[in-house]
Amino acid sequence: MDFLYTLVILLYLGVAGLLVYLVLVQEPKQGAGDLMGASADLFSARGVTGGLYRLTILLGVIFVALALVIGLWTR
Repeated sequence: MDFLYTLVILLYLGVAGLLVYLVLVQEPKQGAGDLMGASADLFSARGVTGGLYRLTILLGVIFVALALVIGLWTR
């Protein structure tokens, strides 16, 4: 059982590293209106940027799910 717990922790760390990388690789939105929430296309990403955006969301969901699993794990 300790092996499985260690595997989940390593997976969690890998997902965290990939998540940080993907957030840093994405291009920032341009314009001062984005700072005030005036962006109309906040959730409409296209092309390669759209793929990175979707992958970031997926890794974020996996990160949260693994955090819950690790938190509820009884050792």
